[in-house]
Amino acid sequence: MKPTLHLCVATGQNAANFIPLKQLQAEEIWVLETPDMQKQRSANALAMALKSEHALPHAHVRILPFDDSTPQAMQDAALQLADAELDGRDVIFHATGGTKLMVLAIHQQLLNLPTGGGRYRVLYADTAHQTLSWLDDQPRQEPMADVLTLNEQLLLRNYRTSNDTRPAAIQKRASERARVSRFMGEKSAELKGFISAMNYRARRAADGDSLTQEFGYLPRAQSPAGRLLKLAADHGLVTIDEDRNLVTFAGRDVAEYFCGGWVEEYVFLKFTGTLAPSQYTLGAQIAHSQSKTPNEIDGIAVAHNRTLIIECKAKKQDQAQEAIYKLGQLVSKVGGLMGRGLYVSAREVHDADRNRAREYGVDILAAEELGGLSDYLRRWKDNSAS
Repeated sequence: MKPTLHLCVATGQNAANFIPLKQLQAEEIWVLETPDMQKQRSANALAMALKSEHALPHAHVRILPFDDSTPQAMQDAALQLADAELDGRDVIFHATGGTKLMVLAIHQQLLNLPTGGGRYRVLYADTAHQTLSWLDDQPRQEPMADVLTLNEQLLLRNYRTSNDTRPAAIQKRASERARVSRFMGEKSAELKGFISAMNYRARRAADGDSLTQEFGYLPRAQSPAGRLLKLAADHGLVTIDEDRNLVTFAGRDVAEYFCGGWVEEYVFLKFTGTLAPSQYTLGAQIAHSQSKTPNEIDGIAVAHNRTLIIECKAKKQDQAQEAIYKLGQLVSKVGGLMGRGLYVSAREVHDADRNRAREYGVDILAAEELGGLSDYLRRWKDNSAS
């Protein structure tokens, strides 16, 4: 007896096809590909993801051309499809992809399958509400399973990773100064003015000025800023001359850390502590199959079939607009309809840029808001499950 045949239409939102196919453990899959989808290599991306190690490596995937240029062409293609080895088969039509007219043309022809001794069912995947809806003798709805991995999400969007984890040396360095990074992030609202002062002097030191920088005054020992300086000194990152209001950075790399590199390490720590067991990677380089230029992503996570992409910056306000725009483009290209972006910045972000970010599907945590990163990640993960 032949296995159930899953018939789907290649779409720019491949997850809507992939998730139910993996959830139902499909063994035989036909992907209909229109000329437009052929240009986008959408069906190939779906096939690659389906054949990956943790998806359906033993499934038989077949890509078939489908002419959707005119209503007559669609009807002819649908009729030819129905006549192609389908008589007597158990067929599930995944009706999520394609135009309404294309879906209707295919559905009209496949309705005749039961008269030839076969079985015919229609399945619609609602990714926004995480449900699968069936139309057959017993119409019903069931939850969409949490099946999408990070690697599969990238493959579905025609991307590959050139590295999928932070180098060991970077992880070790971040771990060694974790208490400092956490303190700066979690106390960002209380440290607002002092972080700016540290940033300014660290920038001068990193750019070739003396590693010893003079402050107008040093904060009181029991204040949040004073506790930060002591914590940094205890970890060997700075030395302090209280009599002369001098702070000496331990090296150019440490100065770069206080320029804003600490934000990325803070995100790294919160990712590992909050998102587990969700799939995530940090410091990844990804490249589209049709491009040799990689994109660097500070953080990307997948939970309950949804994607979160994070960008960490210590840029000035007037540089945020470009970074937010690029993040929005990555969210669209890599995350698809279920993607979300998070822009994390050590500096304030203008209201105009915040409004623009919302249009791009990007949230912002900046300056004194950084202490809410754990809560944000937890909400994103929990909302993805609902």
